[in-house]
Amino acid sequence: MPEPTPAATTTPQANLRGIFAMLAGMATFVVGDAMMKLISTRLPAGEAIFLRGLIAMPIVWFIAFRQNTVHKLAEIPKKLLMMRNMGDAGGSLMFQSGLSRIPFADAGAILQLNPLLVTAGAALFLGEKVGWRRWTATVVGLLGVLLIIRPGSSAFSWASLLVVGAVLFATMRDLVTRKLPVGIPTVLVTATATTAISLCALLLAPFETWIWPTAGDFAFLVIPALCMLLGQTFVVISIRSGDVSTVVPFRYSAILWSLLLSYLVWSYIPDATTFTGIAIVAAAGLYTLLREQKLRRLARRAAQ
Repeated sequence: MPEPTPAATTTPQANLRGIFAMLAGMATFVVGDAMMKLISTRLPAGEAIFLRGLIAMPIVWFIAFRQNTVHKLAEIPKKLLMMRNMGDAGGSLMFQSGLSRIPFADAGAILQLNPLLVTAGAALFLGEKVGWRRWTATVVGLLGVLLIIRPGSSAFSWASLLVVGAVLFATMRDLVTRKLPVGIPTVLVTATATTAISLCALLLAPFETWIWPTAGDFAFLVIPALCMLLGQTFVVISIRSGDVSTVVPFRYSAILWSLLLSYLVWSYIPDATTFTGIAIVAAAGLYTLLREQKLRRLARRAAQ
């Protein structure tokens, strides 16, 4: 039986805009994550996230006020806003906690489980049509992630489970983002998420020994703060512009950036098993993308 064809509800131009926004968002996030890992040698994860938020929050709320968008908060369903911010905050806290404990490239690779889960979630919760081929690609991608994590082996680190948990939170965030009303400004979504992440970072305070930051620490955190704002904005634009199953596979561009920065900054090269897992995850995502494009071409021909 042929795989169902997705509904042609999104224009090619909108999908292209979503793809470019996702590429930009991934590059921005990887740079910001690298800076956060570097600062983790001086400051605990929760403190670094909170201080980053102190820098980012005034900027994003200033923009929101200047654009006269704050009044639109009342138009966002409270349940959706709470769920999205919960996903964003939970994902950020767990990822940064894991990132400070495992190699940068490994954390970035595990994070690529997110597109596969979003594809599955879009079918289960958003009604997007995903056929058996893409379901198979999702399962294969999961096996690739297991090769990266290697549970039960000497190479396994419990901190990698924090990154897996971050992926689950991020999947919820991305699916909820798709359900937000179209008229809600992106800057407002980014502002509420930034605030939620920053305040929730205080939940880690009882479990960490906070260190008084220097002026140099604050200056260093300016870059990841800006990267967080730009990255979130790009991802929100991407998810809301194109079909989830079309734009999300472009998250895999983060793998290349993670590998490059991991080598340049930490001189770390993943072993053969990890590289195999990364290749499997990336191949599964690329297949999902190519399959989606083929179905769209068939749908356009049938409509002519």
